[in-house]
Amino acid sequence: MNKRGTVRLAKIICKHLFGSVLVLLLITATGLLVMRWQGDRLLTVQSASMTPVFKPGDAVVVNEVATKSIKPGDIISYVSPQDPSLIITHRLLSIDSKTGWLTTAGDANNVKDSAFPPRFVIGKVIAVAPKFGAVLNSLRHPIGLIAVIYLPSIIFVSSEIKRLSQYYKRQRYQLISQG
Repeated sequence: MNKRGTVRLAKIICKHLFGSVLVLLLITATGLLVMRWQGDRLLTVQSASMTPVFKPGDAVVVNEVATKSIKPGDIISYVSPQDPSLIITHRLLSIDSKTGWLTTAGDANNVKDSAFPPRFVIGKVIAVAPKFGAVLNSLRHPIGLIAVIYLPSIIFVSSEIKRLSQYYKRQRYQLISQG
């Protein structure tokens, strides 16, 4: 294969690879939107308190549920009563029959968490996505956004502009009938 053929093959491969990545990003974004509309949240695991069930860098899917439907043994996410900016995801150990307050603990922790009222519950963990939390965390930083969102978008838009400009530069011939 000559140099021109190799370059052409490389361009075709890059084009298809870029298209595949773009389709994958669109499918992921659509999936995340559908999850959100269904009342699910995707949270990133930050600590090792629930190992081996999930680890730092994993993501958990939390389904919004009525607090009446959760029971001891379920893994739930809730807003920390001490720090409203912190979401904790631990296993529910007990529900106080008089007050309704919940007690949780991380599977890897030796100490129970402080009891809290059920109004802090966000939902119940329904799925774990290993390592996906690390991807989400990278998107929260400018470099990750540039690499995963902005750069592919710029490449896509510029290639479309180039394609359209080449299309409109071509000469068009009209067949004139004699008659």
